[in-house]
Amino acid sequence: MKNLQEEIKNKSVLLLGLGREGLSSYQWLRKAFPEKELGIADGNPAVKQKLQEDVNLQFHLGEKYLDSIKAYDIIFKSPGISLKDYACSNREKITSQTDLFLRYYGRQTIGVTGTKGKSTTSSLIAHILKTNGKKVVLLGNIGIPAFNRLDQITEDTVVVFEMSAHQLEYVHHSPKIAVLLNIFPEHLDHFKTFDAYKAAKLNIAKFLGKDDLLVISENLYGEFSGLQPEVSYYEKGRDIDPDTLLLKGSHNLNNVKAAILAVKPFGVDYMSALKSASSFKPLPHRLEYVGKYGGIHFYNDSISTIPESTVAALNAVDGVDTLILGGFDRGLDFSKLVDYLAIHTVSNLIFTGPAGKKMIVLFKSNPEIKSALFEVASLGDAFKIIAKVTSKEGVCLLSPAAASYDEFHNFEHRGDAFKRLARQMP
Repeated sequence: MKNLQEEIKNKSVLLLGLGREGLSSYQWLRKAFPEKELGIADGNPAVKQKLQEDVNLQFHLGEKYLDSIKAYDIIFKSPGISLKDYACSNREKITSQTDLFLRYYGRQTIGVTGTKGKSTTSSLIAHILKTNGKKVVLLGNIGIPAFNRLDQITEDTVVVFEMSAHQLEYVHHSPKIAVLLNIFPEHLDHFKTFDAYKAAKLNIAKFLGKDDLLVISENLYGEFSGLQPEVSYYEKGRDIDPDTLLLKGSHNLNNVKAAILAVKPFGVDYMSALKSASSFKPLPHRLEYVGKYGGIHFYNDSISTIPESTVAALNAVDGVDTLILGGFDRGLDFSKLVDYLAIHTVSNLIFTGPAGKKMIVLFKSNPEIKSALFEVASLGDAFKIIAKVTSKEGVCLLSPAAASYDEFHNFEHRGDAFKRLARQMP
């Protein structure tokens, strides 16, 4: 990274967004250049309070904060900042922690992305490597900005980097090993179109070389014509007995197969990887068994923010009697979920939030739906229905098929609230 310091020493730098990653970038820049003037641009004027003691900052805050981009040589863009409505004449000057990290550490990095499954697969890969004696650092969209772990990385470190579409949108480099699990419509509030979201995801493999490895689904085969790397399709991996794993569902079998392929170039053979995978525990909010309360078994799948992941959850959990759906409406198409539940009946469907309002209209209009339908104002109100209608020894599943921002800060907040309410059942 010393080369980067030389590169930006005499250039003007703007930090675009001052969230978790923006603060991390600021800390790295300030350590490298204690007195360099930096620009801070954010739509939220309150962020100034975080750094008000630093006199070498120029703030660009409020509604027109994006206008400051044109005045700087290098832009450190945070993942949460959307440029979908901003016409940038020079995209090359926009960079990010992800792009810069791949530029300097990409040769020792396994990058993992996908609409769903990336956190589980990234954590699983790190677990397999660690239990097989490798030095590993897990970072990225998992909640750890890349620059926060620079001091832990040496030449023999394997970096596992979970990458969101937001982080990949402006990259100009790829990791040594790229894992792309799936692509479904999501984050249409950040990207103008599904095609723009998809293009960001595909960037993980755009700069792979002939000595690199791409692990993907067979469904994505047509997206990578003309690329040089070795390609492995995780569906073609050896069959795995699901009873040997703590992870539930066929989608997680695919995550395990992808992880096993990804660690092979780092010297972990199939049987060693599979043995390690068998001891991997599911992450919170992903088909998480909460417990039995009030005679009802509760499962927390708050991570499910798209219809496809809800269908996967229903296929993984037996005996679902009550399903909680809905939340923040990001304009997704719920018709396939309606079609699925017309065939695979769940006795009780509870809808919440703007997405729930949209869903219940679709369910009511389909004569094949046999479920009892309930609309509630909040997750707390849902538990009044759950107590009345869910059969004893039945399963209540939170797998909302929608984002959480109508009522909660994020999916973790929603999942924690669900677990707390479940444990309060009489």
